[in-house]
Amino acid sequence: SSSSSSRKKVLCFVSKGLHEDDREKEKEVRMKDRGTDDAGADESTPWLCPACFQRVRLPERLARHMYKCCPELVTCNSVQMDRANVICKKLPANFTENGMKTTQHEEEQGAGTSAVQVQVEEKEEESSFDAKRHEATWQELRARPKAAGALSEKERRAAEEALDFAVERERRIRKAAAFVAFYSPRIADVADEKKEPKRLFETSLMDDVSEEIELKLLADPVTLPLHEREKLVQEHLKLASSDRVHKLLKKRIKSEPLVADSEGVEVIYEDDVCLCVNKPPLLRTAPRHRFEGKSLVNRIVGYIQKQKGAAAGAKPYVLHRLDMDTSGVVLMSKQKELAAVVSLQFRERRVKKYYLAICCGNPPDTFVVDDALERDMDHEIAMKVSKPSEPSDASKPSKTLFVTIARNQELNANAGEGLKLNWQLSELHPFSDPSGLKAGKSGTCLVCAMPLTGRTHQIRVHLAHAGYPIIGDPLYGMLCGELMERQ
Repeated sequence: SSSSSSRKKVLCFVSKGLHEDDREKEKEVRMKDRGTDDAGADESTPWLCPACFQRVRLPERLARHMYKCCPELVTCNSVQMDRANVICKKLPANFTENGMKTTQHEEEQGAGTSAVQVQVEEKEEESSFDAKRHEATWQELRARPKAAGALSEKERRAAEEALDFAVERERRIRKAAAFVAFYSPRIADVADEKKEPKRLFETSLMDDVSEEIELKLLADPVTLPLHEREKLVQEHLKLASSDRVHKLLKKRIKSEPLVADSEGVEVIYEDDVCLCVNKPPLLRTAPRHRFEGKSLVNRIVGYIQKQKGAAAGAKPYVLHRLDMDTSGVVLMSKQKELAAVVSLQFRERRVKKYYLAICCGNPPDTFVVDDALERDMDHEIAMKVSKPSEPSDASKPSKTLFVTIARNQELNANAGEGLKLNWQLSELHPFSDPSGLKAGKSGTCLVCAMPLTGRTHQIRVHLAHAGYPIIGDPLYGMLCGELMERQ
């Protein structure tokens, strides 16, 4: 039966995924061995960069790496650490890089408020003597000749203490960055375009900022694009590398659990490893941010938690996506092993997908659109067909097969005498002479699209470029509220 056949395929996918997982574990072991068991190495403990987690064999190599990767961790006087220390001194002891860890009593007290006043606690400040001592150690390690031989016991102990000191500094930087990027009221000001964002620091206050600044914590993080958070962290902490800020915040975001929405889902098929659902229109496949919710993924998280309990740690793996306005079948995985294998099949176009679209025009029974697509740099999200006369590195090959299923060439007559169709052009319509389309003279059709590549907005752009725009598509199609309110 088709059911048993599908289960055999799923078991095959899982088996392949487990083999891939074993290879990943072997790779991790090899990396660990390379970091600690090299011939001639005098270290019995790994030397790991606190910022990027790169592992090296010798402490002098780590010193040279950290002066490039995270110089604020190995230098005595740095604006980055000054600012991070100021913020950490004002934050409560139960605030971590993953947010506030509150008791039930504190949650009840803070219920219904958008921000909570920080209770300042006295904390042990960083010793300038220790900072200078450890900086001297890093400088000696960086200047150490490659053929200097093994470290003495005293030198090794000094290097380990300097690394522990750098790890603590990195913890404070991550804590300060978490506040600035996720829990500072400045975030709410940036998210609300009507407000003028306030500066957390003023240059004139930096000499004595610890006595001047007062911090407030948002009760919940505000949804904001990652690049906006990166700008805030760079503005306030002045970290040396924008790539460092990006990786730091990405790690923080991944640690946040997905929001569970209570709305149900229409399940088409489900077993122990996969879940197939019908995505309704006007719903995102995945959330814009892990804090936000309001997507199909968040509904599935809530659905799984209802079945297995909130402690089950529901985390569906997205195998493919549909546009927000598009309805249809979406396949999710419950297991990481299966997700890796099936996602690869989607990327390699070994999964066949079929889409139905209602369009303007009278296309042939079958037709193919084989035109490369690229980003429209004049628009935030739009795509466009690449011009053959102007080749670009940004253009990507794109191909879609179409089959016409039904036609209605007497649209105006079938609409009835009491119904007037008001046609409007979309924002980015590509038609040089849209008079026939606007008048509805070309009729409508139902087509089946089979994309052979997976570019953003591929079907929508290809149909518009071929002269058969989708009805209701606000970007590339034709708009007619009397017929369809959405694509």
